[in-house]
Amino acid sequence: MNKWSFILLFLSLLACKSSDEGQITEPEVELSCSPQNFQYTGQTGCDGQVYPNPVSSDYVLPYGVGEAYKMGFVNCSFSYHAPGQPDQYAFDFDMPEGTPFTAARSGRVRRVMNGASSTGGGTGNYVLIDHGDNTFGYYLHSPQNGISVTVGQEVEQGDVLGITGRSGLAGYPHLHFIVVKGQPDYPYEGVPVSFRNAIPSDVVLKSTVVYTACNH
Repeated sequence: MNKWSFILLFLSLLACKSSDEGQITEPEVELSCSPQNFQYTGQTGCDGQVYPNPVSSDYVLPYGVGEAYKMGFVNCSFSYHAPGQPDQYAFDFDMPEGTPFTAARSGRVRRVMNGASSTGGGTGNYVLIDHGDNTFGYYLHSPQNGISVTVGQEVEQGDVLGITGRSGLAGYPHLHFIVVKGQPDYPYEGVPVSFRNAIPSDVVLKSTVVYTACNH
């Protein structure tokens, strides 16, 4: 084999190697919820209501699997979340503006507010989901036209409902989520809920902690 034939053979082998390397893909990692490995204790909220065991909870985090966000105000904390307030059992998920949020539980869309200013006061833009058992899920602070579902629509757990914003009484972009029972008009009665797909698997989500959503 002369020198030029050797060079051509070397370049051919190198090209094949580069092509093969480009086809190698990393296997997808499935973020599984099980086992959670924690000891459930019957924790109570502001007014003595007991939180359900996360393993058997009806609710999942209101964002996609694999996503992770830090908690802002949580239950029985400060401001509108303080003990004795209608929103004492609300959660603030610190999600950047424009982030899709999802249904924490299946149900039918009961009410939609979509026309308020993206930065104004009042209730702002929100969607209310009827769970069919006298409880309702409120998702608040979307920007104008940020809700993507309509009244009467059936939604499944995990379906996208809209995007986050800072409308209403919100000083920064986040998703304000609360479950209420009975009549859903303010001042409503909040319900303490836990989330079965949160990592770490705390019974009650804690302020400033980052929670990742696993498969559910």
